Amino acid sequence: MAGFFDTLFGGGAEREAAEANRRLAAQYQNSSLDALSSTYGEGTAALNKGISAYDPLAALGTKYNASGDVWMNALGVNGTDAAKGAQSVFQTTPGYELTQNAALDAIDRRRAIGGMYASGNADIDTGNWITKNLYETQYQPWMAGLQGAAGMGGQYTAAAAQGQQGGYTNLANLAQTYGQNQTNVYGNNMNTNVAANNQQAAGEAAGAKNLLGAGLSIAGAAFGMPGLGSSFTGGGGGGGGGAYSGGSYNFSGSPLGQGLSKLGGMFGFG
Repeated sequence: MAGFFDTLFGGGAEREAAEANRRLAAQYQNSSLDALSSTYGEGTAALNKGISAYDPLAALGTKYNASGDVWMNALGVNGTDAAKGAQSVFQTTPGYELTQNAALDAIDRRRAIGGMYASGNADIDTGNWITKNLYETQYQPWMAGLQGAAGMGGQYTAAAAQGQQGGYTNLANLAQTYGQNQTNVYGNNMNTNVAANNQQAAGEAAGAKNLLGAGLSIAGAAFGMPGLGSSFTGGGGGGGGGAYSGGSYNFSGSPLGQGLSKLGGMFGFG
């Protein structure tokens, strides 16, 4: 705690108050920044988990979108080679193999009944039936299934993208809020320090003024000049007149002159 004279002449009380305010401002800044950092970390972790929750949906959309690629290839959109690749994929479906095997069994039975003398036209008719049956019962539903799967893939992909976009938007908003809150904390700390500096400066200025006034009072008492300030303005009154009179300085009859004479006598300059 500042002493009496430090408070009176050096602005000690104001300085101590300013230092206390600076310490509190520093504690406020550190505590606030720590709290903001912790909250921001928790918020980003939660939002990232929310974004990751859409990953399975996005992966499912990718799988269904592969059906769309096969569908487009089967339509011939991506060229002859791609169309042949789609046909190969169709031929690996269980329905294709079952239908074809049933038709071949029918041919074998026909030949067995005919004693292997069945005509070629009969085999051609059977082959045409196989092709027609495969197209109607297998190929058309297969293409429709590919188209439906492609549509579902698009829906899943869009839903996942929308959900993740919302999460990223929230992350951006959280980061912006975090930065603004940090700026506010730094600004509050700066304002407190500026106010503390002003408080200390005002106290020191008041102390300097008090010190000057005390010095003049002591000097006036030492030299027998209780009105030291007035002795320089021609208003000394009663014992000898002012130091400034008639356009020139004259200290011989003024309290200041008398005091200087006493001081000279003390040092042998009488």
